[in-house]
Amino acid sequence: MARWVPCVTAILYVVYCATQSDAARILGIFPTTSKSHWILGTALMKELAKNGHEVTVMSPFKLPNRPANYREIEIVYSNVMDRIFDATADSAVSNLLEMRQFVEETTNATLTSPAVQRLLQSPDEAFDLLLLEIFMDDALLGFGDRFRCPIVGMSTFGANTFINDLTGAPQPLSYVPHQMLSFTNDMTFWQRLTNVAFHGVEAFVMRYMYLPMMQHYYDQFFPGATRSMEEMRRRGVALVLINSHFSMSYPRPYTPNMVEVGGFHVNREVNPLPEDIKTFIESSDHGVIYFSLGGNVKPSKMDPRKRDTLVKVLSDMRERIIWKWDDETLPVDKHKFLVRRWLPQDDILAHPRVRLFITHGGLLSCTEAIYHGVPIVAIPIFGDQSLNAARAEQAGWGTVVRYQELDEERFRTALVAVLNEERYTATVRQISERFRDQPLTPMQTAMFWIGYVLRRGMAVEHLSTPAQDLTPIQYHNLDVYAFIGTVFGTLTVLFGMILKQCIRSLSTKKPSVDARDDRRKKRK
Repeated sequence: MARWVPCVTAILYVVYCATQSDAARILGIFPTTSKSHWILGTALMKELAKNGHEVTVMSPFKLPNRPANYREIEIVYSNVMDRIFDATADSAVSNLLEMRQFVEETTNATLTSPAVQRLLQSPDEAFDLLLLEIFMDDALLGFGDRFRCPIVGMSTFGANTFINDLTGAPQPLSYVPHQMLSFTNDMTFWQRLTNVAFHGVEAFVMRYMYLPMMQHYYDQFFPGATRSMEEMRRRGVALVLINSHFSMSYPRPYTPNMVEVGGFHVNREVNPLPEDIKTFIESSDHGVIYFSLGGNVKPSKMDPRKRDTLVKVLSDMRERIIWKWDDETLPVDKHKFLVRRWLPQDDILAHPRVRLFITHGGLLSCTEAIYHGVPIVAIPIFGDQSLNAARAEQAGWGTVVRYQELDEERFRTALVAVLNEERYTATVRQISERFRDQPLTPMQTAMFWIGYVLRRGMAVEHLSTPAQDLTPIQYHNLDVYAFIGTVFGTLTVLFGMILKQCIRSLSTKKPSVDARDDRRKKRK
């Protein structure tokens, strides 16, 4: 009986959504040059198109074999990801400043693209919903005002400061580390101090460098906006889909307009592997190690000494190596190494003979590793990858080798530990079981909440917290604490003055008996 429950739930979900949501016109904006971000966005848009909606996708990437109701608007700009290995030597503050430059290039390229301008200026374009990737791109909220439609945000990084600014969610700095710091939720005093200090630096950069820049683009490209950018930031976003799940991240407070859908891009039905990859895996005597630094990193830009270290250590391992590399002429043993520019990562990780995943620690890669129960060795490069890697190490389903510290000994030690110690595989499979234990799939959850906003249009204020209408002083109760401190201080001062006066009065009220006797003797 119990085995039919998920099927019945899914059928009821589909019937409910089909009867409650008519076909809608949906604009999806996924402007970053990160292929992984586009993978998330296009997964949602393909599902919406499959459900009968008319979708328009604004992105620098193109979807092959797209359906008839799937329209694309191309964003063209240079790929700043070529510089990503340079960022690994920088501090978190430097990375934050570089991120600001990255989003400025992204925003400028998006809004100045000819196809985007034609869309904005066309009087015939109309949309019922905007699905926007939230990635420090507040100026793009103007699309929601331009087309008078509700906005559903999508966070590819999970919950972070930028999302909290749009939803009003609290972020306790005592146990919620910044995504650019490699801290866990169990921070020491000095880590908490660093966390607070870095959030302060970020707040300064946001207020005096980032927001003025976004305001400039908002005013320039949305001159007829009926709502200011600040209004759009406070009340313009109806709902945010969070690419995370509590079973694989740290507990943190959410608001009703934040919905976890982590793992919605993962294939629930594994696709057949290409024959050459399948043969390579299944003919291995000791299993396979899969190595990929994600879709944004070009391994050919790596320091040659570190590349040689990787090749040497991997060549010494018993397992065969499947390596995603942008240069297929890499001089390695073709019997032991299978090198490709592109690989079906999700389907490879699903194969039972894959024993280890060497990854950059991107959130999508970590999610796929958890879902398929494959332990990792993480080499974080940029952004939130250090945090994701630290989570894996703390939870016990992976270990970390810093790119700056990558050498033969550290890399070999990490590989041998994860391959030979059963606890890593046992832990990731336990987390995988928790992650899969959900009443609806993450994609079904995402589709329900997108439909929820479509059915209600702009009338979704009940999901928002009043925190969005408060000033920072009100939100943190600083005025209340100041009032209490003032009252307490005033009462303390008054009490001190009264006590002092009482002591003075008592000391001068009556002369002592000895003093009276002395005066009598003097008179005699």
